[in-house]
Amino acid sequence: MPPRLSYGEGTACWVDHAGVDLTGTKDFYGPLLDWEFRSEGGRGYHLILRGGQIVGGLGPSPMGPGYGSSWTVYLAAKDLALSQRRAEEHGARFTVSAVSAGANGRFSLGTDPHGGAFGLWEGHRDEGVVLVDEPGALVDAVLHGAHPGDQGAFYRSVCGATVTQEASRTTRWVPCFGVADRAAFEVRARGAGAEVLAPGLFSDPWGSVFGVRNVAVGSSGT
Repeated sequence: MPPRLSYGEGTACWVDHAGVDLTGTKDFYGPLLDWEFRSEGGRGYHLILRGGQIVGGLGPSPMGPGYGSSWTVYLAAKDLALSQRRAEEHGARFTVSAVSAGANGRFSLGTDPHGGAFGLWEGHRDEGVVLVDEPGALVDAVLHGAHPGDQGAFYRSVCGATVTQEASRTTRWVPCFGVADRAAFEVRARGAGAEVLAPGLFSDPWGSVFGVRNVAVGSSGT
């Protein structure tokens, strides 16, 4: 799959794991998804790489260890201030606003009106994840929630995004990564300490929820 360097407004363009156990998280995900990690800056943040290409990020929670561990899905924002203002006008609340990621871009972190945490990312160079739709890389981001119509309307209003949704009592964004064999991955994930929540849906040992889908090298996620 050729590197992806640009994303349309509102597209899920970046994911990162913020948590309380950086070493344990690397030890868990590294062997499962064939990930490597490269320190980025001096605050404990790491880029996640597969085959030398960027698939996401990993670091401590920007709001402190009391917030536990979680995956965050970021939506592309060509104009971060405008996207954040629209989100706030439609009921979102932000805990982190327009934080610089060095020369790479800026981000904000908030919750939608139904309590779903999400990020906005304005890239200054590459606009997001470089490797997608491959084993070990992002293939989709799914919005779980009990009010799919209202949730979908919120994201369309904010950034014109049409999101993939699944009905759930818990509101959350779930990143989905490609794997060559979901059944085999499930066995290995259980052995590494993951909990299987549903077919293709997992909670890591720190409670962060992620999904996997079968995907062949060089093809789109299925």
